[in-house]
Amino acid sequence: MWEDLFEDIQKMQKDMEKMFSQISKQIKFPEFKEAATDISETEDKIIIKVDMPGVKKEDIDLAITENSISIKAERKEAVEEKKGDFYRKERMYKGYNVYRTLPAKVKPETADAKYEDGVLTIEIEKSEKEKEVKKVEVK
Repeated sequence: MWEDLFEDIQKMQKDMEKMFSQISKQIKFPEFKEAATDISETEDKIIIKVDMPGVKKEDIDLAITENSISIKAERKEAVEEKKGDFYRKERMYKGYNVYRTLPAKVKPETADAKYEDGVLTIEIEKSEKEKEVKKVEVK
C-alpha cells in the first residue's frame, strides 16, 4: 500500500519536472546574472567594485544599509532589421542582481558611486562605532 503511494508520488514528480522543463524551453525568461564583485577594506572605508558591462548608469538601482548593499541593474537591447520584404525585430533583457553583507558597519549617507567602463565603484565610510576598539583586561 505505502509502496504504491510512494511510486505514484515519484511518477507525479517526474511528470511535473518534465512538464516544467518543456515550458521553460518555450518561455524566454529575463536573464539575471550574479555580477563579479570585489569588496576591499581600508582603515576608514569599504570599497566595492562590481562588473556590469553594457549597463547604462541611469539603469542602476543602488541601496545601502549600515551592513549591506543591494544593486540591481537592467540591460535592455532591441535589434531591428529590414531588408526588402524581410523584417526582424528582437528584444533582449538581461539584468544583474547583487546583494552582499558588508564586512563592517558603514554610514550609508557617505556613499559615493561612480560607473565607468562597465565597472561600478562604491566607496562608503565606516561607522565610527566600528572603528572603536576597547581593550579589555583578562582577569
